[in-house]
Amino acid sequence: MSFPIIPQNLSISAMRSSGYRDTAHALAELIDNSVQAGLEANKSSLVEVICLEKTPAPGFRPHIDKIAVLDNSGGMSANTLRQALQFGNGTRLDPKKQTGIGKFGMGLPNSSISQGERVDVWTWQKGIVFYSYIDVQEISNNQLKEVPEPSASTVPSEWLGLFIDGMPESGTLVVWSKLDRISWKQGTTLLRHLEFLSGRVYRRFINERHLRIRLSSFEITPTGHTSRYESFVRPNDPMYLMTGTSTPEPYDQVPAFAQFGSTQLISIGFNGASHEVTIKASIAKQEARLSGGGKVFGRHAKRNQGISVLRAGRELELNKTFELVDPRERWWGLEVEFPPGLDDVFGVTNNKQSATGFYRMIIADDAETEGVSAQEYKRLLVQEGDPRLPMYEVSEEIEKFLKELRSAVARMREGELISSKTETLSAKVEKSATASVKKRRERIGSTGRSDRQEEEQNEEVRAQSLTADIVDDGVEHKIAREIAIDYVKKHTKFRVRHADLPTAAMFDVVASGGVIVLTFNTRHPIHAKLFDEFRKTEQFNGFAKDLLAMIMAWARMEDEAASPQIKDQLQEVRELWGRTAKDFIEASEV
Repeated sequence: MSFPIIPQNLSISAMRSSGYRDTAHALAELIDNSVQAGLEANKSSLVEVICLEKTPAPGFRPHIDKIAVLDNSGGMSANTLRQALQFGNGTRLDPKKQTGIGKFGMGLPNSSISQGERVDVWTWQKGIVFYSYIDVQEISNNQLKEVPEPSASTVPSEWLGLFIDGMPESGTLVVWSKLDRISWKQGTTLLRHLEFLSGRVYRRFINERHLRIRLSSFEITPTGHTSRYESFVRPNDPMYLMTGTSTPEPYDQVPAFAQFGSTQLISIGFNGASHEVTIKASIAKQEARLSGGGKVFGRHAKRNQGISVLRAGRELELNKTFELVDPRERWWGLEVEFPPGLDDVFGVTNNKQSATGFYRMIIADDAETEGVSAQEYKRLLVQEGDPRLPMYEVSEEIEKFLKELRSAVARMREGELISSKTETLSAKVEKSATASVKKRRERIGSTGRSDRQEEEQNEEVRAQSLTADIVDDGVEHKIAREIAIDYVKKHTKFRVRHADLPTAAMFDVVASGGVIVLTFNTRHPIHAKLFDEFRKTEQFNGFAKDLLAMIMAWARMEDEAASPQIKDQLQEVRELWGRTAKDFIEASEV
């Protein structure tokens, strides 16, 4: 009896569960091979993914029977074909050759057997065709112990008539059959999922004309083949900066987003070499944002929500570990790109579906867990040569971008709400609170700082001051001035706004143009729980109305402070109140 370290019949079964999310991701592995071969040959690649469907029985819908992937990227020699069908072998295992999207030598066999029990491969150069295969059942039964030596062959006629440009001079045809693990049974459904995914994964290559991908599905009939679906993949850009994309109209031809800030380059030293990580951000244009999350473009953006992680121009994943739960996160894009030399740092998996080493990392939090200061923890990481160290730097830079992006989106939302001039709960309470201040002034006099501005500044000066504030909220100048003049003419005493404030306080109070401006801090955890209610335009919560009136009373108290010293003391109390409230809220969520 023999005891092999890896029993062949058991290992092939385990290899079938190789972690591909679905059939579309498995097919992407084959496209990788074509793209890499095309780039090395300095030529544009045409890849065709073809589904053949059969009707299993009368009354049933046609189901996928075979899936083929054809490319024109140069073909393989007999020896290279045999290597390509080996698990873990390949032509780019040498780190010096790992400059493109290939790496592990697992793609062709692993992706193939993850979806079906058999893969047949024909490859040719200048018309000379070689053929080989692997079959899961034959391997399990110990009938197949080596990759069959490639034999001279011809490409099966059933496929030749389905290629858009006929048989290329050089190329490779991979056919999957005995499909027992595919994610979707209908060719159209599979190809639509693949179109969205491959358009995003290979967007750079498609946009730069290095790659074309044709998707087609045919039903096998007694008389031949009937076309059921055909499409060429267009770029699917989660940054929404490209044109000629699959984004819904009109943003297929004009970018929906604009670049945000400048591109950041982080130099990382690893294994004796220096590598650059590129971080780039984008944000929705106002017209795209106004289309709304529930509309066609908003739904498209939701599917692309996350941080796009690219390796050598190919997307690995849309990462969502940075607490990307708010639906408004769809209104920005963030792209992180690194070279193959940092695969070990980013934790690239052998199926190139994720970067397991890339996630939200806060050095202060991890240092606290270890019971040391952040500075000491960093020193220990340097001393130990810990590969996580550069990821802390990348994570920190991403957090900076996210903070600015979220603040910009919040301002955008605030500006849209103000520009719409829709009456919110805040607007209603502004009116009632203004009436209360009027009665109070009649009783005790004009004692507030805002009162003095109202009396000492003319209407134009007050309108200019308010206009500048409203423009800062993301409102166009013309509309901002109209709103400001309305506040001045109606003698409205309060203006409620929401913004990201660099303070622990739950809200801020200032006087501007004779108006008490009450700003609720969107960074404070209480905001989402209570204060966001003030933005509602219908179905007002009675409790929220009373709460806002109470906070406006506080704001008036600050405005009436008898001296700068008392004003400062009230601000300090407000800061302390905010910090204490944060502690109580966080404790209640444990």
